[in-house]
Amino acid sequence: MRKVLVIGCPGAGKTTFACQLAQKTGLPLIHLDYYYHDKPKDYYSEKNKAAWRDQVLKLTKPDRWIIDGNYSTTFPERFEAADTIIFFDFPLRLRLYGIFRRRLQFRKKKRYDMPEGWQEKITWEFFKFVWNFEAYRPKITNVLDSNSKKKVITFKKRSDVRRYLESLKPA
Repeated sequence: MRKVLVIGCPGAGKTTFACQLAQKTGLPLIHLDYYYHDKPKDYYSEKNKAAWRDQVLKLTKPDRWIIDGNYSTTFPERFEAADTIIFFDFPLRLRLYGIFRRRLQFRKKKRYDMPEGWQEKITWEFFKFVWNFEAYRPKITNVLDSNSKKKVITFKKRSDVRRYLESLKPA
């Protein structure tokens, strides 16, 4: 395991897991949210999709990393570069619990995985994405199926995550 993607719905615990995995393995950790939400770069705009893809390609160049985040527009590049893909495939109730817990936890604090100026919030669009993630899920599973030569680990519940982390030997 040298190049690891951690993907799944918001609220599933990807970032927390990625931090713990980085501690256990010694692999450098990259939070895509940090780069995407960097306001001066404005990756939200249609004209900057190519710039976002270029940024992600730069992030995948080193020979060791953990990359935490979905951003399906860059799945092809990241899946190609990765040797291990970890998919958080949690049920809706756990995802909703996760986003509301995070909102309360970082209500008046900056998240460690976000750029300066970021404020934790739950917009209607974000809530709908989490609520309707099942419709988005096939996009992930199709890409996972087409990357059969990669090591794929799927977590369906928090106890699976805990057991996996406990099974790893420290770096």
